[in-house]
Amino acid sequence: MKKIILSIAVSMLFLSIRLQASGFQINEHNARVMAMGGAFAGLANDPSAVYYNPAGITQLFGTHFSLGATYISPTSTFTGPAPSTTESKLKKKFFTPANFYFTQSLGSNFFVGFGFNDPFGLGTEWEDDWVGRYRTTKTEIKTYNFSPVVAYKISDMLSVSAGFTVSYADVLIGRKLQLLVPVGQTVVQLPDANLELKGHNTAFGYTAGLLFKPMDNLGLGVAFHSQIKYDMKGDATTTVSPTTPAAVVAALPKGSITAPLTTPAVLTIGGSYKVFSSLLFNADYQYNGWSSYDKLEVNFNDLPKSSTNPSVSVRDYKNSYILRAGSEYILNDQVALRGGILFDKNPIKDEKLDPTLPDADRWAFNIGFGYKFTPNFSVDVAYMYLLFKDRTIDTSEEFIPIRPIPQRLNGTYKSSANLFGVNLSYSL
Repeated sequence: MKKIILSIAVSMLFLSIRLQASGFQINEHNARVMAMGGAFAGLANDPSAVYYNPAGITQLFGTHFSLGATYISPTSTFTGPAPSTTESKLKKKFFTPANFYFTQSLGSNFFVGFGFNDPFGLGTEWEDDWVGRYRTTKTEIKTYNFSPVVAYKISDMLSVSAGFTVSYADVLIGRKLQLLVPVGQTVVQLPDANLELKGHNTAFGYTAGLLFKPMDNLGLGVAFHSQIKYDMKGDATTTVSPTTPAAVVAALPKGSITAPLTTPAVLTIGGSYKVFSSLLFNADYQYNGWSSYDKLEVNFNDLPKSSTNPSVSVRDYKNSYILRAGSEYILNDQVALRGGILFDKNPIKDEKLDPTLPDADRWAFNIGFGYKFTPNFSVDVAYMYLLFKDRTIDTSEEFIPIRPIPQRLNGTYKSSANLFGVNLSYSL
């Protein structure tokens, strides 16, 4: 009995932490940029260039600060598993990733900057008794990136930059465990256990950028963020009913685990064209190298080495991309109006999709404005509506690990999100 229960529980924990990668990438790190659909690599003329294209800080003489946050409110439903038509909904949650940027010119050619933001995050939480509770109930991911950069203006047309990133990641994952105990010729189901995993790690990466301005009204930019390789370390804990037999409790997963995770490299190529002094257009292509997430390996440090320790699962994510376009119109000395649109191609194959991350191809529609209180102090506000394509899965290779017969995760996912961004900027 102990061997059977332990095998089931370990496989459940292993399956649950797969979502640490994928659509939890956050790209909204400045309200002005967000309002233009995120297209900024070829413009990069405010402090958020530290993240979007650090070569652009060579346009910022003096001292500049920007501080802001994004309010993200996602919704999602899952209908299934097919042929069931049961509809389950995510609990209402919101997230507020923050951002801060600083730039300083050191002479006419050398510039330094610093950025703080949260490039991977968010989470999902379903009801404790929902149909997929043995797959997932709660997931939260937080990353905090600290990025100093330097930039050099080679000429009036060309600037280059480089920097490094210190990234701290924190993960919390929870799910229910179905406990079955053989009694004679029958199997008795005990009250569900609650399994929780907490982990964290600090890792390092680098960034680089280039800005080329062959004409005053034309800018071309390239920005690169490296992979970041985490060695997640944490603990598995299982909470059970007081009536659960001690032999069953002893068989459940607990203690420390480790799991390597690599977030993707990101390459952005963009252009900006100023039609006339008060109107400009931006466009970006962002490449996300998700193929680095080809497998998930989990090691249970307090369990004996066996065929299931470490556990390895093929994830086989696809490289993806985002297409962005946006514009800014300077209405007067105080007010700027902005708008944008983007298409985001998701990296998860149909057969690998599950409710821990109900991802899909998505469109985003953006509007916003900027207001200057003084020549040195301004506020930027943005709104984004994120619409996910409905996604019906009928070839799933993922399961709800319920006994005696696991259920394939075939069904329909419907998702959307509302985002609001605000930034305050000040220059000296």
